[in-house]
Amino acid sequence: MAKSFPAASNLYIQLSKSLRSNLSNVKRRTDIVSPQLCDDALARLAPSLQKYKGCTIIDINPGIGLWSSKIHDLVKPRQHLLAEPPSSTFLRHLESLVKKPSSRYKLLDWPKLEAWEPDRYVAEGLLPALNPHDSTEPNQSILFLANTAYSAHQYAGSSTPRTHLKLLCWASDIANGVTFHAGGPVRMLLWCPEKDVASILPRTIRNRTKLSLLMEMTCKIEEIVSSDELVSARQKKRDQVVELDSGKRVAKLMGESGVSIPPERETTLQKHIKEVVGQSKSKRAAGEAEATSTRARGWHEELEELGEKFKDVPTDSKGRYILRRIPTEIVEDPNFVRFLELTRNFKHAQKQTVLIEELLQQQAEVDALDLQAHASDLNESERMTALAKAQQIKKQIQDKLEDTKGHATRDEFEFFKHDRKAYASNPPLLMWDHRRAEPLKAYKEEFYPEKPLSLLDVQPRHPLPYRLSGAQLLFFRMLTTALWQNRGDNLTALDRIAPGAFDAVTPNVPALTDPTRGGERNILDLTIHRLTPEMAYGLTKAWFDWPLRPNLGDLIHAGSLVDDIQADEGVRPRGR
Repeated sequence: MAKSFPAASNLYIQLSKSLRSNLSNVKRRTDIVSPQLCDDALARLAPSLQKYKGCTIIDINPGIGLWSSKIHDLVKPRQHLLAEPPSSTFLRHLESLVKKPSSRYKLLDWPKLEAWEPDRYVAEGLLPALNPHDSTEPNQSILFLANTAYSAHQYAGSSTPRTHLKLLCWASDIANGVTFHAGGPVRMLLWCPEKDVASILPRTIRNRTKLSLLMEMTCKIEEIVSSDELVSARQKKRDQVVELDSGKRVAKLMGESGVSIPPERETTLQKHIKEVVGQSKSKRAAGEAEATSTRARGWHEELEELGEKFKDVPTDSKGRYILRRIPTEIVEDPNFVRFLELTRNFKHAQKQTVLIEELLQQQAEVDALDLQAHASDLNESERMTALAKAQQIKKQIQDKLEDTKGHATRDEFEFFKHDRKAYASNPPLLMWDHRRAEPLKAYKEEFYPEKPLSLLDVQPRHPLPYRLSGAQLLFFRMLTTALWQNRGDNLTALDRIAPGAFDAVTPNVPALTDPTRGGERNILDLTIHRLTPEMAYGLTKAWFDWPLRPNLGDLIHAGSLVDDIQADEGVRPRGR
């Protein structure tokens, strides 16, 4: 157990011994076993949960009930419905909650939960009467909790994580106003495997998926608890200029709202931002220029450690290692050979970084000119001048890229270009950049079995800004499946759904070519990863306004895209 949390140690040991008696069942799902982690998470959530006092809690996979009981004590619900499979090893832990005097806990009939019969639950007094779904306010009479951290990451026959399939279903339920969202959109607090979060709440444009796009259309998501176990993999390609700027903005918001994080709960990113802010202040005070870096590479830390080890090895006046002057035992040391290799890599990366940053600055000029040319108060002559200058700079960028060897520099530039464009949007495209506080760091020892989880606070948008009918939602799934499977990475994949769709549909979606709304003047420059919810909604509506569109039933009968959806998403999950 992490030394920072001795209060959790005894419970962890006790539960470990208890649960190991039926280890085969317990290993099917990861559970929260740290009281301190629960307390720290609820300290963050408590102000916004006050409005849920006296609600009904629907609790899927409560496990040992630690998180359930903590949130129960905070909101004092009218009913707390526990949905745990009948064969679950955890039932004996939950029975102690159910059998308490005047207990408000109830074990819900698990198979019926998936079928979801809200009218019966209302009649039995388990749920409050449901209001019509056209209510513009969220349904605060229900709070939904779930743990989707199964050890079997996918359902049999599906390549998509269980968490993603569940969220696809729940997001669709929000859009359709069905199941537990029938009385209005319901807030959800979800414990998810850390590795699944990259596609739900991506930190880079490259990681955006059709799931994150659907979630952006229907929900606001904030990560309350995170882990450093896998989060580095989610952000290792993040443009550090963007990441630091985003982090500084969040630090300012936290200061203004009085949100603080205990030192032991600070993530690596938060510590790095605090360090950089401190260094920046020192450099400004000394009149020095602040360093810029576009990317933190995984081997930088290794290079620093080896550099410290070989710091006394002599170099010439230019800092070069002259091997004939270095003792043989050092020259032949594998660690020294590795140090020389990383040093060469670092020098090459520095040159590449300088070039990419120069190209990104030029791209920023192009983007500013595009925005200027789109301004309504510009006359035609001024607009043409701005566009001509933008085209000239774009050619300079292309000439420099063509002079570089290989594709690495071009790929890096394209990646960072789109990431910066998305961040510069108003508001930023990624929900990660909308956060008002940094997540709390969790340790793998605070879960059993020891696997890192994240806690997501999913709050449906109200009213829904983009309401789709059942047929439109089905086509939306076809559309996004076709786009994300397209290797060309742009909207020409619309022709995969129906020949001529690209030319017929895209002109009726102005946002696609509007730089002020995240679009590109040349629509072929717009990657699918930068599609905004407004654009996706516009494409769906434009499809149904297309007189020559194929009948949706014919598309379904043809089966190709439906097969793609099923292969990509799997069948709507039932049971566990």
